[in-house]
Formats: sequence, C-alpha cells, structure tokens
Amino acid sequence: MRALLLRRRGSLSEVLAVIAFAASAAILATVLGGVLAFAGRAGDPAQQGPDGIAGMLLLCAVIATALLVPTAMTLGASAAKLSLVRRERDLAAIRLVGGTTGQVAGIAVLDVVIQALIGAVVGIGVHLAWTPLLTGLDFAMTPFTVAELLPPWWAYPLLVIGFVGLAAFSASVALIGVVVSPLGVARDSRTVRVSLLRAAVWVLVLIGFVAATRIGYPDEGVAIAVLVVFMMIVVGGVNIIGPLVVWLGARIVAAVAPWPSWLVAARRLAADPRSGWRSVSGITFGLVVAGMLTLMSLFAGSGDDPTTMAFSHALLTGGYLTLGIAALLAAVSTGVTQASRVIDQARTYRSQHIGGADLAQLHRARIVEVVIPVLMSSVIATISTLVLLSPVLSGMTGSIAPVVQYVVSGLAAYLLVALAVAVSAPLVRRVALTSA
Repeated sequence: MRALLLRRRGSLSEVLAVIAFAASAAILATVLGGVLAFAGRAGDPAQQGPDGIAGMLLLCAVIATALLVPTAMTLGASAAKLSLVRRERDLAAIRLVGGTTGQVAGIAVLDVVIQALIGAVVGIGVHLAWTPLLTGLDFAMTPFTVAELLPPWWAYPLLVIGFVGLAAFSASVALIGVVVSPLGVARDSRTVRVSLLRAAVWVLVLIGFVAATRIGYPDEGVAIAVLVVFMMIVVGGVNIIGPLVVWLGARIVAAVAPWPSWLVAARRLAADPRSGWRSVSGITFGLVVAGMLTLMSLFAGSGDDPTTMAFSHALLTGGYLTLGIAALLAAVSTGVTQASRVIDQARTYRSQHIGGADLAQLHRARIVEVVIPVLMSSVIATISTLVLLSPVLSGMTGSIAPVVQYVVSGLAAYLLVALAVAVSAPLVRRVALTSA
C-alpha cells in the first residue's frame, strides 16, 4: 500500500495542483494586506489624502476584494478536486488490495491537504516577494510602505489553516463524484449530473442583487455591507450557471455538428460540462472585472476639482490593479485546467489515436472543446456585468470609448485562452503516443 501512496509522486498533475494552490494563496494574502492597508490609512487623519479619500478607497478595496476572493477560493477548490481525480486509479488500487472506504477517503484528503499546504507556503513566499513592487502604485496619497501592505504576522498561519481546511473540505465533497472502486475506474463510470435548478438559482441571485440595490437602508454601512455580500454572491454565482450553459451549448452543437471533430468535442463536453466550465471560469471573472473597470473609466472623467481628480486617478489605479490580479487568476486557472483536462482524458486521446484519428484531428476537437465554453462564458460575463452595473446604468454617457475598452479586454481574454491551449498542446501528442 505504501508503494501505491508514493506512486507518481511529483508528477505533472501534482505540480499543476500546487501551482494553482500557490497562486490562490498569494492573491488572497495580497488582497488581505491591501484592504488592511487602506483601513489603516482611513483611520489615521494624517494619512487620509486629499479630503479623506482613503475612506472612499477603502470601500473600493472592499468591493475589489468581494470580486477577487470568490474566484481565488474557487481556484483553490478546483485544484483540490483536480488533484483528487488524478489519483482515482491509485485509490481504486488501494481498495483492491484491501483498503477500507475510510482509509481511502483519509488517504485522498491527506494527499490534497499536503499539496495545499505546500502551495499555501509557496504562495505566501510569492506574496512577500512581489509586495515591494506594489509600493510604487500611486493612490493620490503618500506611497504605501511594505510594512503597511503586509498583513500582521498572525494572519499568515490563519490563512494557511483556512486554505488547507478549504482544500480538505473540497476534497471531501469531491470524493462523492470520484470513482474509487476498481470496477468503476476500469469502466470510467463517473456520473456527472447538471440540474436545471442551477438556472433558477442564478436568476434568483441576480434578482436578489437588483432588489438589494433598490431598498432604502437606515444606515450607509449596512447598505455597503449588503451590496458587497451580494456582489460576492453574483460573482460566485457564475460557477453555478456555467456548467449548465456549457452542457446546453454542447448538446446543441452535437445535434448540428458539421464535422467529426465538432461532434467529438461537443459530446465530450456534454459528458463532463463542469470540467469544461472550469477551464474558462477564470476568463469569465476577468471579463466581469473588465466591465467594472469600464464603469470606473466613465467616472474618472466626471469632475474638475482636485479632490475628484485625485480620487478618479486612485480609482483607476486600483481598477487596473484588480484587473491585473484577475488576469493572473485567469491565466493560472486556464493553464492549469487545460493541462489537467488533457491528462484526465489521456486514455481517450490514446484510444482515438489508435482508432485512426491523427494528431491534427485531436487538436481540432480540443480547440472546439474550448471554443464552446468560451462563447458561453462571454454571455454569462456580459449578463453578470450588466447586473452589477445596473444601479448606475442610467447615469452612463453615450460614449463609445467604454465599449471599445470592454471589447479589447474581451479580446485579451480570448488571447489568454489561446495561449493556454497552445502551451498545453504538446501534452496531447505526448498522451496520444504514449501507452497507458
């Protein structure tokens, strides 16, 4: 049994999981440090900047956190699930040699926890390394120091514990959908269900957000807290509707597919829409943040007094920083999940190649398998952005510049997906030409 535990230790799939955990931990630590830095400035009258803009920027930082945290946590949870699926054959072998269900579950969760712990430590190291670079950002105040941007020392152990706990919980939940019996693995009988209730839940979330923006609150702090919570729910909610939309799109394409590669890709997506959605969920979030940045650019030009101009400049700086972090999340999420999908489907690629499909056909099918979720994610991102901006849509101007900015951001997101596909393309050849 010990040999099975050590089998393929250090493989590419485990490296990908650690990278995802590290990126998620680094971003969470950086975002936490930024919010605490703005909170410290807002509480110090001597450091608040022109007319106390630190307080307004603190609100913006909290909103940015509401956008970033759900996606960073989703990346960590996805890494746990991907790591677990990669090991299902080894877990089934442990069952075959006499391991109990409890032992298999314990080994599986422990495996993910170790990877999460390594990733969290690496991520905190990355956070400490890049924090000095953030001191050069101009928020129309005295530049932040490294000490201000770093959370207190006791926050790091709590972050690691929370991160490992999230990974353990995600792995435990994922065990429900992972086959751990020898016969189940041999037949690849993993069941993936996508319920239409996802659409109902997403619609209720959007309606709830719009309703929350129309309610009069007795206290401004309560209003801000409610809106921030709903924004987090809306951003996290795209992962609820995403798999369903991908499944519907794949079924439609499968019904009208003009070429074999399209049919293969559509059926593969329909069989596992959640995995297909995970490969583009980071891009969806990036498009939502791009929409928020479009709103900020509209407000940046409204006002000529020094305070408004300073606040607008600081707002744009924070917006571009948020978009940069979102792009990093999207890049890691897309690259890791694309490579993981190839590894997960290694036997399928090998079987298709033996059956007569050449490498060019395999690559075309994989491209279609990415294009369908990307198009679906664009629709979801646009709807989510319009809902998030609904409280201020009536005050927007008719300028075409924001539309151009959003389109450019969308094209950049598509380029990111294309790069992820290109980087993981050599894996297709490797798994297709390598015997199982």
